[in-house]
Amino acid sequence: MQLIIRNKGDIFEIVNMEIERLEHFWEMSGSKKRVGDWGEKQARDWLVRQGVEVLHQNWRSGHKEIDIIGRQTDVLIFIEVKCRSTSIFAPPETAVNSKKWKNIGIAATDYMIKNKYFGKFRFDILAVTITPYCKQIMHFKDAFDRSKTTLC
Repeated sequence: MQLIIRNKGDIFEIVNMEIERLEHFWEMSGSKKRVGDWGEKQARDWLVRQGVEVLHQNWRSGHKEIDIIGRQTDVLIFIEVKCRSTSIFAPPETAVNSKKWKNIGIAATDYMIKNKYFGKFRFDILAVTITPYCKQIMHFKDAFDRSKTTLC
């Protein structure tokens, strides 16, 4: 396993895959849901290895969803996971637009109200790219600029 840290603080994890995973990739690549589910599992496993306690997966507030809610030390983390089987057209993180951020913000506000949470929190993106030869996970910490948007 090789970790590469870039100058913007983005974290890359590149893992060579065994031959049997090549077959799994081609089976998965036909379905966006299967790719997304696999990407969320990879993201969750990676977060646990980084010391994040995963509290919830696919937490819903009405029709809005937060992929992963975790905690690291005293910070609550709301995590959006985007997975792609290629980054030729655009990297996965570019799929998180302002409408998506607004929905995540509304759901996060609802979560904090329901759980009476008044501490520190942040919004992260985990971008997972899978190819037949490797997987790449990029972690964008505090990716949502709360000063520019009203959460509710």
